[in-house]
Amino acid sequence: MIDFIRGTLVNKEISSVSVETHGVGYAVSIPLSTYEKLPLPGESVFLNIHYHVREDAHKLYGFFTKEERELFRLLIGISKIGPKVALNILSGISANDLISCVNASDPTRLEKIPGVGAKTASRLLIELKGKVGKSSMATQARSIPSGGNTSIRGKREEVFAAMVSLGYNDKQVEKALCRVEETLSGDAAVEEWIRKALQVI
Repeated sequence: MIDFIRGTLVNKEISSVSVETHGVGYAVSIPLSTYEKLPLPGESVFLNIHYHVREDAHKLYGFFTKEERELFRLLIGISKIGPKVALNILSGISANDLISCVNASDPTRLEKIPGVGAKTASRLLIELKGKVGKSSMATQARSIPSGGNTSIRGKREEVFAAMVSLGYNDKQVEKALCRVEETLSGDAAVEEWIRKALQVI
């Protein structure tokens, strides 16, 4: 079983990374919460790994903290919640907010995440109740901004593509980005645009 990977970050995208370790490149799927904390390509990276085995595929899922990995494992342990939906959940809501929703029995934020909906959100609250702590499970870590010199138009296009890849439709994303543009400064990092867009969509 693979517990973690330490190596050189070769490439990073919103939902996946490529990490080289001893001449071997590993493709790892990640949530947005992990993407925000990644270093620049070419630098060293450490990811906690969940090794997912199916009859037709072996996949690696990476997380910046063990706490996020634990949340992921709790989510995929719920009926009808697969790895893709679990990653969407961790991309659409922070670990802190997810725990807060569970402890408050509030499905509102969860219902807005692609692949969840009202029934699934209610089931998540029931299944996770008592399994997550009342305090934060998320470890605070330094986030390295990327794309600081990217033009606003370039950031907008990158965020648009990222949001669509998470399952939102064009109209939803366009409306969210219009709201985000009113609140963020032009030098805000791409990750901040995505986080804000997920909050208002």
